[in-house]
Amino acid sequence: MSLEPQPAALALHRFGLGPRRGSIAGIASDPRGALLAELDRPDIGQIDGSHLMTSAVAVRAAFEFRAQRRSRQIVAQREADERKRAMDSAGPNAMAPTEAPTETAAAKPEEPNVVRDIVRGEANARFAAALGAEIGFAERLVWFWSNHFCVSADKGNVRQICGAYEREAIRAHVLGRFGDMLLAVESHPAMLIYLDNARSIGPDSLAGLRQKRGLNENLAREILELHTLGVRSVYTQDDVTRFANVITGWTLVGMRQDPARGGEFEFNPRMHQPGAQTVIGKSYPDNGRAQGQAVLFDLARHPATAKHIATKLARPFVADEPPGSLVETLTKRFM
Repeated sequence: MSLEPQPAALALHRFGLGPRRGSIAGIASDPRGALLAELDRPDIGQIDGSHLMTSAVAVRAAFEFRAQRRSRQIVAQREADERKRAMDSAGPNAMAPTEAPTETAAAKPEEPNVVRDIVRGEANARFAAALGAEIGFAERLVWFWSNHFCVSADKGNVRQICGAYEREAIRAHVLGRFGDMLLAVESHPAMLIYLDNARSIGPDSLAGLRQKRGLNENLAREILELHTLGVRSVYTQDDVTRFANVITGWTLVGMRQDPARGGEFEFNPRMHQPGAQTVIGKSYPDNGRAQGQAVLFDLARHPATAKHIATKLARPFVADEPPGSLVETLTKRFM
């Protein structure tokens, strides 16, 4: 064992969130062991979400907040219209009603906003997890996978659940099996909304035969191109289309459909494209949700996925252009 500071500093910078006062000396005797020891700690990488909403509860809370806000806007508009009609009927010589003085912009209190509060709570919990990390290796892994399986809060209905998405789909599996994380991510409401699969309908499904909305390939393409196999690998455009058919019906319970379960994942057979589908040379029978699960599990085990993930992992932790021998070793370990 060496007490030289360079390996410890490298470990903290490359695999953690940077050194703190005394941290370099604290792990100098065994930097690698310190990194591995952090991953062995109970509940490492997790956030206590007892004070935070699940994604489904957040969807319902945001829906109710927006409905109430819209109701207040309608009432206010009606009252304004009634005042205008009263003024018009009174004639041009009528005195305008005296309005109560309003507070200045600086003194006006911040209006309640459920969506804003949800986002702030999730952000504060994420920052606290990073600030409280002794080394931060687990947090770095969480950030890696959140970037790999990214969603955007800029899409309105994703905003209130993007924090819950990271807790429920990424953190829950950050030190587990890739296939389990993949299934959790692709069936999470945030991903289904962000890449429009919640509205994707099989052309020959019961719903597809009755309405004009049809197949959306966004999620299928992202899974093959970015999440698993990698761009310009072993899949074709036909594979994208067939896989998109496989995951039709992967959607959310609508708030108007069932307010008590709104925002939860559901497989809707009325939206699902019927029939077997061939993806990357393998045929998958039409057995409902299990058809999509089978494709995802095979993608998770594919050699192209192993190489794609190994290369992406090596870049943030080792080098932008990682050594080929390292990528090969990681690929074999992944398999």
